[in-house]
Amino acid sequence: MNALSITFITISVIFGGIALLFACVGIGTPNWQSAQLTIDGQTYTISTANFFYACRFYSNGSLISCEHRSSNRNINQYYPIDAPGNQTQWNQYLDAAAGLSIVGIIFIFIGTLTTLIMIVADWVGWIYLIGPICLFLACLFMLAGMAEGSYVLYYNDYSANLYETAHLLTIFSFLMSCIVAGRLHSIPDMRKFDVPVRKN
Repeated sequence: MNALSITFITISVIFGGIALLFACVGIGTPNWQSAQLTIDGQTYTISTANFFYACRFYSNGSLISCEHRSSNRNINQYYPIDAPGNQTQWNQYLDAAAGLSIVGIIFIFIGTLTTLIMIVADWVGWIYLIGPICLFLACLFMLAGMAEGSYVLYYNDYSANLYETAHLLTIFSFLMSCIVAGRLHSIPDMRKFDVPVRKN
């Protein structure tokens, strides 16, 4: 383990940790899609929604109520839906989006943790591949989750922006993890090419 490999691991873990934080905050807050109303030049948010629940507000900005899809599947009553189809389809899309997004967060955590563990030297070579593989799967699941959710919601508020930023940071973490995994995985394999130097 040399200084350059430790630097790559540090960068990957930092990106992965920030991505995990942004993804958790993004998925947990309701502001993926917000609907606004302008009255006398003042703009008010009247509804917000994410993959799990939606909230409605009075025109002065005070909260009316929040509804969870798990307790009420008639979501056209409280979701600001701008998609073709029916409630069954919308719920299916949102269920898939929620599940895929959470699996993506789990893979960010595992990938970041296993990348950090790379700093311990002398593992079996294939173990170094776990971190990059998990981060790669995180990127795929996060993208698939956002794609499923986009059938129902417009991503026009900060929660969606946080999750999209988390996806971008996960890609950078994946890149750094790949570089260091390649460096560490190749060290044992390169030893077999060492040629003893003959003395004349």
